[in-house]
Amino acid sequence: MKSATLIVGCILFLFTLPVRAGTYVETFDDRKLMDWKEVNVKDSRPGKWRVFNGEIRAESQDDNIRLLVLKDVEWINYEVQLDVMPLKRHGKGHIVLAVRVTQTRAILFTIGNIFWDAPLPIVTGTILNLETGNLVGLPLWFRLRGDQKNVEDVLRNGVNLPCKNVYAHPFLKTNEWSHLKLKVGGDLFRFWVNDKLVLNMICRLDNFVFLEGDLDTGSVGFGIAGYTAFFDNFVVTGEGIPNRGRLPVQPQDKLGTTWGRLKHLD
Repeated sequence: MKSATLIVGCILFLFTLPVRAGTYVETFDDRKLMDWKEVNVKDSRPGKWRVFNGEIRAESQDDNIRLLVLKDVEWINYEVQLDVMPLKRHGKGHIVLAVRVTQTRAILFTIGNIFWDAPLPIVTGTILNLETGNLVGLPLWFRLRGDQKNVEDVLRNGVNLPCKNVYAHPFLKTNEWSHLKLKVGGDLFRFWVNDKLVLNMICRLDNFVFLEGDLDTGSVGFGIAGYTAFFDNFVVTGEGIPNRGRLPVQPQDKLGTTWGRLKHLD
């Protein structure tokens, strides 16, 4: 009887423990990207995703966003980090970090000038309909209603709307590595670029009746539109995140001009 009581007590104790935090690391050194899939906005044609020397080289020639996201993931709260080196911008372009990605929608954090036909580059947090390419809410210019100089002044001060933050922000420098970081916690989303906090967005999803529970959980990934770029060192940390992989103790120099073996996304 004492043994049974002890076992039951241990089980109850285990159930009261917090969910253990873990770290998922992807350095793209594997020959095949078995954990990943491509998501194309508006069912556009596939992008080009190749891996050289453990770095993904992605290419998208038009304005349609193409995402690479983890398969079969339903994560809620976490911190995600990523290194990116833009090589070339093909007209307008976006560099993208995507969270809560579902079959129909995603919460995107972008640096570029595609959304709302912005007169200068911006950093944005917003909800995107993956099937139509439409953003949640009215286009920004319907709300601003001003000449270009007024619009630029407003952007520099920032626009904070429900599930939509917009600030002026320069394009990421080409041929240089930049570091992106995003913290996702319930309704709060905080986005850093090169260790500088650039967005602090509150998105109460239950205010959008049409979502019907969508975007409470989802996958996580990154993407581009109108860019050729390298991506590396994708790291997600949080409660319920499985431990996988590790970053090298002494990371090798990231040289975009040194080509290694070619690996394709299946």
